[in-house]
Amino acid sequence: MFRVKAIPAVLVTSLLLAGCNYQAPGPAVEQPVGMAVDAPRVTVESTGQGDKKVLAFADIDSEQELNLDITEGFQQDVLRADAAADFRAEDIDTATTHLPLQGSVEQASEATEGQAPATRNAFFTVGEPGFDGDSDISSAEGFQFGWRAEDNGQMSSLRLAAPQESTDTARAIAEQAITKLTALPVVFPDEEIGPGATWTVESRVPGEAVLLQETTYTLESLADGRAELGVEIHQRPSLGALSLDGQAEGTDLEGQELKVLDSSTNSTGSLTVDLGKPLPVAGNVSMHTKITYGTPESEVRVVQTSATALDFS
Repeated sequence: MFRVKAIPAVLVTSLLLAGCNYQAPGPAVEQPVGMAVDAPRVTVESTGQGDKKVLAFADIDSEQELNLDITEGFQQDVLRADAAADFRAEDIDTATTHLPLQGSVEQASEATEGQAPATRNAFFTVGEPGFDGDSDISSAEGFQFGWRAEDNGQMSSLRLAAPQESTDTARAIAEQAITKLTALPVVFPDEEIGPGATWTVESRVPGEAVLLQETTYTLESLADGRAELGVEIHQRPSLGALSLDGQAEGTDLEGQELKVLDSSTNSTGSLTVDLGKPLPVAGNVSMHTKITYGTPESEVRVVQTSATALDFS
């Protein structure tokens, strides 16, 4: 059983005790830390056409190697209303984290107190990482993470174990990238579906601004245990107001509580999911979200913009 210890502020989700054994073949790692993953809500919009079946992962005892690139950016600006209307979320600065991953899946252990039931345990180790920002994250090599999940893909907890010699910066960047990965859950419905089926997965995305996310999947095709999925994402703020205590100095918004005036997401994506592997084997998903806050009395706006992209290869 793992002993929970403090983790950097980048992980804002509540902690819990994780109950599986890590065996690190590479650099010595710290005691794994557990964090809860909120159960998403899955809603079937259409069951599709033709032959239908219940899709589920059958990946126990499988191994997987893949490259994962996670691109992220977040920016908050105070702008006049006309400039805020023209501001594009696609224009903010981003940085990409490159994670070579090697993993495996085993049958889940019995749930301990506080854990949700699960059928599968997935474990991954990070190879030599890369980062195109200003920081060196090479010391994150050997970072381990894993999750408990059901056969439909629903995760219940995430476990993280940083190398003992990793820098605070390297571990924070690696952790942030991994949480972005788990914020895009491929969860199949419990109903039988066929080609053309669509369903939504509603989940919560931690980060600089906590967002509620609705991911719409479309089953484009299914053959030889591989599902080709179209992906469309919409994000919105989890809170309807933004407090500006100590912010926006020199404007008429200073110290006020602002309401959400507008929220929009532009997204594109497609994924290839091998039901015998825990992570998508190919594909990419990108999204840009813009949230505008303000008051009816002011011509000043606070604009929060975020960008996220995941590329599997």
